Amino acid sequence: MGTIKKEEPGPLVIQRHSVANQVYFDLRARILSGQLPQGERLVEATIARSLGISRAPVREAVNRLMEAGLLENRTHFGPSVIQMSSDKIRELYAVRNSIESLAIQAVAKRHSKEDIAELRRLITAMSDRAEAEDLPGLVEAELVFHEALWRMADNPYIQKIAGLLFDHMRLALTIDNASYGNLVDVAREHEPLVEAIETGDPTRASEALTRHIMTSLETFSKS
Repeated sequence: MGTIKKEEPGPLVIQRHSVANQVYFDLRARILSGQLPQGERLVEATIARSLGISRAPVREAVNRLMEAGLLENRTHFGPSVIQMSSDKIRELYAVRNSIESLAIQAVAKRHSKEDIAELRRLITAMSDRAEAEDLPGLVEAELVFHEALWRMADNPYIQKIAGLLFDHMRLALTIDNASYGNLVDVAREHEPLVEAIETGDPTRASEALTRHIMTSLETFSKS
């Protein structure tokens, strides 16, 4: 009587990106680029039909976007892209001020010549985008500058917490920067930050950061 040979299980195949993941990243990109405007309602059935898929992965993606704070559930309206009102921007910038003040104090204490050179290059990149009147490019360049500050602080908790604010900062800066009569002023307002870091004085650097954020808020409030 022959023996039954047991087949070894094959390697587990893991999908790197599920359909829901793909929908999530697609919708997120469209929200952050403004292709899906702030306040716009998202209808799961419509999205599913446009992508040729079932509603289940769309629902999962929408739930993830709700958790990330990029969508909000408005009564009798359903999921819609978050509307960054002036109050929301002020609340966000208050948190930004707390986190980035810690970051810039740390950078002031331990900065190098290479750090200063990098920050100045990033301001130049902002100026280039501003002179070209490229608002999305300016927002991206400004985010890169602030990401550099978080990284230079060499504190993983600052990077983690600031990272949670990143998408909301992009939405807020798009509105904030559009309120400037001259986009080049956005880049110029970052120069005192680098000058304060160069002094090596954490208190001065923190004060410069607070003035930077408050100036931005004042410009936005007057628009």
